[in-house]
Amino acid sequence: MPEILGIGHLALTVSEVKRSADFYNRLFDTQTVVDVEDEYGPFVAVASPAFVLGFRTHGTTDRADAFDPARVGLDHCAFHVADRAALEAWESRLDEQGIAHSGIVEDPSGLHLNFKDPDNIAVEFYRPAGQG
Repeated sequence: MPEILGIGHLALTVSEVKRSADFYNRLFDTQTVVDVEDEYGPFVAVASPAFVLGFRTHGTTDRADAFDPARVGLDHCAFHVADRAALEAWESRLDEQGIAHSGIVEDPSGLHLNFKDPDNIAVEFYRPAGQG
């Protein structure tokens, strides 16, 4: 089977691209690397050495719309972390930025720390069970 090196980028449809970029730049210390408007609408991308997140508002995007994990499409986005200490550090960072979250939850699949972005998109920091 051909090798996959990882996910190259994740692009999300959002109600306000600059608001989303600002949120993720503050959270992840990423930098805005693309800020354009093309035939589809505004697009902003932020990058770190590990990943790129893109934010798109289409001409037909309803600015009053909000993410719903029950609809077809993305359920949530999870970022894996090394261990509980890393989750605790992310929990502190979310607290510092006033971002509501679940607290660290443990279940048979691992450790989870869940929160929502400005468009209600579900995001998670995750440590799978049995890894370390």
